[in-house]
Amino acid sequence: MMTTIVEQYNKEVDALPEIHHQGGGGNARNASGLVYENLIKRTCDRLELDAKKNDYVKTEEVNGYRLKNLQVDWHVYKNGKMTKAIESKTYLDACYLKRAILDFIELDQSPDVPDNVEYAIFAGQNACGDAPFAYYPAFFKKITGKDVKIFFVNPQRKRSSSRPIYKEKYREDFNLDNKVYNSFIQWLHR
Repeated sequence: MMTTIVEQYNKEVDALPEIHHQGGGGNARNASGLVYENLIKRTCDRLELDAKKNDYVKTEEVNGYRLKNLQVDWHVYKNGKMTKAIESKTYLDACYLKRAILDFIELDQSPDVPDNVEYAIFAGQNACGDAPFAYYPAFFKKITGKDVKIFFVNPQRKRSSSRPIYKEKYREDFNLDNKVYNSFIQWLHR
């Protein structure tokens, strides 16, 4: 069922060395981020879930102030109701993890977001130290009472800056781990 989605992911990863060669690191970083976002979107589409990008919601009002542009990479809807919120990263470092957790907390407290929404980070590799990786999900649980799922979908789960995604000789580091990807599919489908 998901074979064509994985094939498209592989084509996009295979294209990254040429994108880097033609346009440099900035283009390669942007394209590598899109690889994972596209994988999420295609997976949701196949599962007949409505994944929305730039789906802004309001924050909880604090001392008369409210932001109206809160969102993460994907808000996923099933039967017209938001059920999942997903942040996507090629490499998840402590800074991105902290930002995702804060965004998730704000989403969870938004009057526009149902109470039963579940949260996940979908990333290729882990670039986060052990302490922040343990702390931020625990902080999220303390504030919301919920767990945040983190899916590292590449078999080389720990990032090495000397083995970037756009270098062809490290291509095998960025194959999809089918077990983790299938866990993500099951999480989406619940």
